[in-house]
Amino acid sequence: MIRDNSFPKLNVKDYQHLRLHEFVNLLESNYDEKVVLELTKYFCLTTTNLEDMRYGMVFLHHCGFYSELDILVNKNKASKAETNQKWAVVFELILDRFFRRAPNYTILTELLQLKVEEPELKAMVYIKIISLYFDIFLYGKLGELLEDLRLIIMHVNNPLLVSLYNSFIDQLLFVFYWKRNEVVLARKYGFKLLNQMDARRTTSHIHINLSLTYIFDDFESSLHHLIEAREIARHYQQHQLLHMIENQNYPFICAHFNRLDQVETDDISEQAHLHLARNNFKQAQQLLSQLTEVTPFTKYYLGRAYQDRKYLLSSYNDFIEKRSDYFFARLPLMVLNNNSQLI
Repeated sequence: MIRDNSFPKLNVKDYQHLRLHEFVNLLESNYDEKVVLELTKYFCLTTTNLEDMRYGMVFLHHCGFYSELDILVNKNKASKAETNQKWAVVFELILDRFFRRAPNYTILTELLQLKVEEPELKAMVYIKIISLYFDIFLYGKLGELLEDLRLIIMHVNNPLLVSLYNSFIDQLLFVFYWKRNEVVLARKYGFKLLNQMDARRTTSHIHINLSLTYIFDDFESSLHHLIEAREIARHYQQHQLLHMIENQNYPFICAHFNRLDQVETDDISEQAHLHLARNNFKQAQQLLSQLTEVTPFTKYYLGRAYQDRKYLLSSYNDFIEKRSDYFFARLPLMVLNNNSQLI
């Protein structure tokens, strides 16, 4: 069935008798994704059904509509229903994380202290706790939490939430296996997400990560996914993401594969990386001296710039011990194993 990509001449308010998942199903069978997203977004913001006011926050979050999510959070906060107010507390913490209004550790602590029994909300809390563990590189806690999350989702009755929550799990498993250097399994989840995700605007992130999984394989595959990510970011006007792709991801991949023609960036560390690829060690050293934050990647660049084994060993250890990142730990390890000129 060919879906119509034109904007339908319907009044969303005429469909408020439908539940959110019924409305989404109705649209998906007739219209393309862009129409579905826009009309469902409006449905979420205008519904007076208390349950859909809650579930609408999950949908808006999943699709990356954070400004609209902020509006719906405030609507739930103002509700007289205690359940809606409790949901609003959780999603306000989610917005705090997205807009960086509070440190990750603070948000994580507050989420861990919440007393939540309703599986529909408990699943969302677990998803954000797991995501925060990813952000602070505590991958060791994830296996048990992911299994607990699966069990919680089994008790969720709403079909739309089940679909969205399972998509979140696949996203988490993609990164989990990628960081464990189980690349084939990670890509399995990555491609599954590309085939199943109902919000194409969010697939740009999947393509970025897939591009990085190929840095030890081949340039063309890596570049292919990055180009896909860039096109999606342009289409949906994701300016911050587009800047990251063009100034961090693209120069990183080009420098790594020594494909240097007409590659430019405003990112200092990636400027240094490009100089390293050209064997301009002095210029790389000067640029790296400007950086105030020392990360495992910074140490990797410093090790190459100064041909210093200590920096590379420190980078490797930081990737493993501080981030449980066995994939990117291969970067300094590769230099250590292949360069006999290190001091």
